[in-house]
Amino acid sequence: MRYRGLVVLLLAALITVAAPGFGQETGSESTWTDLDEALLEEDDWLGPDPGERDPLETTNRATHGFNEGFLECVVNPIHRVYRFVVPELARRRLTSFFSNLNEPVVLANDLLQLSPRGAGETGARFLINSTIGLAGLFDPAKPMGLDGHRNDFGETLATYGAPSGPYFVIPVLGPSSVRDAIGEAVDGLLRVDVWLLGTGGRVLMTTGGGMSTYDIQQERLEALRETSVDYYAALRGAYLLDRDAQVQERLREVPWRCNGEPETPTP
Repeated sequence: MRYRGLVVLLLAALITVAAPGFGQETGSESTWTDLDEALLEEDDWLGPDPGERDPLETTNRATHGFNEGFLECVVNPIHRVYRFVVPELARRRLTSFFSNLNEPVVLANDLLQLSPRGAGETGARFLINSTIGLAGLFDPAKPMGLDGHRNDFGETLATYGAPSGPYFVIPVLGPSSVRDAIGEAVDGLLRVDVWLLGTGGRVLMTTGGGMSTYDIQQERLEALRETSVDYYAALRGAYLLDRDAQVQERLREVPWRCNGEPETPTP
């Protein structure tokens, strides 16, 4: 009995990061972009030798196979029930709600990166959307010019010069890197709302947020899977390409790093 909560949390974590290579979303609208179309159409979209950043490929492929089975047998059936029970409009509102709950994590990382402007905008968004926006169900801050942005502790580590480290696939959790794995763990500890609700609240909030995220990302995963000769390599390339772009964007936005040299991915 005492392990039941751990199993549920692991399931929720898989749902949350089932598509980690495509980043986190701050809005509730469709996330399919021109970049996604380019990824599916170009032969060389994998970028500069992603395989060189995967020294554990044999082990990673085995873990990837396990995760695919878990996704198919456990996560997808739950997701089908979720889409059947929850109407599309309600799913959008839930996406906005859980995005708002993540704003304190973004705020903490803005502060850690010494970005006062970003922290000010994030704090204002959280205050406005948590009150006028009915606990984040709506986003009145956006029409006010506060569009919001993503940020996480993995990017904070990159800001201070930490290399990404090798690519590896975590059982249940999916694609990551050494730096991002550490970042995800720290960001989880920064979720004050989850820890204040006790064990039951943690399971509910983590599962709900993860299902909302997976609902957005499933279309991309399916398109990538159906058009890839080697889905493992395609997912690896998508993760590394998207994550590198996110980090470079963050380094440009941090005031004291904006004139610095861009990060060079490490194998």
